[in-house]
Amino acid sequence: MTQQKDSWNTDTGLPDDFDFTITSAIFGFRKEYQDGEVPLLIWEGESPDEDVESIIFPCGKGWDIVKKGTQVEHAKRTRFIKTSMIGKLITRVVDELSVDMRSRGPATSADVWKGLSFHMKREEIKYEGLLEDRGGKTVHLMPVAVLGKAAKSKPKEAGSAKSDDSSPAPSASVNLVLEKKLILLANKLDKDTFQSKAMEMEDVVADDDLLAAVLDDSENGFWAKNHS
Repeated sequence: MTQQKDSWNTDTGLPDDFDFTITSAIFGFRKEYQDGEVPLLIWEGESPDEDVESIIFPCGKGWDIVKKGTQVEHAKRTRFIKTSMIGKLITRVVDELSVDMRSRGPATSADVWKGLSFHMKREEIKYEGLLEDRGGKTVHLMPVAVLGKAAKSKPKEAGSAKSDDSSPAPSASVNLVLEKKLILLANKLDKDTFQSKAMEMEDVVADDDLLAAVLDDSENGFWAKNHS
């Protein structure tokens, strides 16, 4: 159901605070976004409230569009970085809105979004160490509520989270060894060289949290905390 807007609030004049049904989804490029060089998840659909036909979510670096835009693949990993816009979308829909996306297929497939409906609002998205020319933040449309009969998963309980693949979780000793190795590299290398070396390590690329810390250019990033 369309939500009633508060007439005492102001807005940007851009489409905001509206219902949106995804009729199709594809991975592609848009010339108006980064000169068409960044792969995007493109939702195509309709809204009863605004003249909106599509919404985009950048996928991040290193992703290649395959199978006529129905899928993307990466040379080094199978998961999106959580700090990317599509990563933030996945966190919002799966973890916060509890939509059971896993039963619909892999996150690297565009078709998993088809048929879903959300209430969308513009939100300020913060990025530590990134988008410095914009004050480390941007504004983007994000889903804030699920509409219709989208299948939902049970809320997660503390300590009960399971990996979404069949691979066993790395042991604490393996993580400790990897962290020590990264600390040594961060201590002796400049930031760009450190990040390049770290990206060559499969265990780093496979760990979303660790990879995000490695790529974090701020004072809270892995290199800044361990370089002396």
